[in-house]
Order: sequence, then C-alpha cells, then structure tokens
Amino acid sequence: MPKEKYKICLGITAEAIGKLKVVKGGKVAEAYLQFARDYTTDAKYYAGRGDYATALEAIAYAHGFIDAGVLAGYFKIEGYHLEAL
Repeated sequence: MPKEKYKICLGITAEAIGKLKVVKGGKVAEAYLQFARDYTTDAKYYAGRGDYATALEAIAYAHGFIDAGVLAGYFKIEGYHLEAL
C-alpha cells in the first residue's frame, strides 16, 4: 500500500512543482520551494531503497510546503485546489 500511495503522491507533487510560479515572498518563498524539492529528492532516495513508508512521509512533507506556499500567497499554480480558498 505505501508503494502505490507514494507513486500517486509523487506524481501529484512533481506536477505541482512543475506548474508552480513564485509570485511573492522573496527568500521565504524560495526556501519553501527548496524544501519541497529537497523532500522530493529524499522521497525518491528512500523509494529507491525500497523504504516506501519513509518515502511517503517525505513526499507528504514536500507537498505540505507547496500547500503552505499557496495558502500564504507565495506560489501560484494554475487550477490548484487551494487557490479557491
């Protein structure tokens, strides 16, 4: 189960990072984006070792930074579910 969930979450997070535009926030926004990228890299590392539970945790953190950036108004992602709030 963690392997399948990880793959789904990785795809969603990678797509969000690919569409993401930094619109304000300067260094804080750049830090959030770097954290999202770093946790995505960590997730791939753990998945490569077969540790899908840890990989899933890491990708969840990555996506959390994306969500936080969107909610704070730092990031714009066209069609993103949180932008309607």
